[in-house]
Amino acid sequence: MDITQIKSLITKSRILTDAERAYWSASLSKMNGGQMQRLESILQKAEQIPWTQHIQQFFSIITTAAEKVA
Repeated sequence: MDITQIKSLITKSRILTDAERAYWSASLSKMNGGQMQRLESILQKAEQIPWTQHIQQFFSIITTAAEKVA
């Protein structure tokens, strides 16, 4: 299990908010091997969900539109 790989998964995850990314990144040093393996597994499975990319695009469009209105 490579901590660098888990950090990369956290950073590029589409299912985590910025606050969650910060939490999980800070928590890695306190986690045992089983916990890190479970987190890695969850994040890897989340990458494979096709709708996460569509949701990310949707929110990106909303954010851009809201910025133009404001």
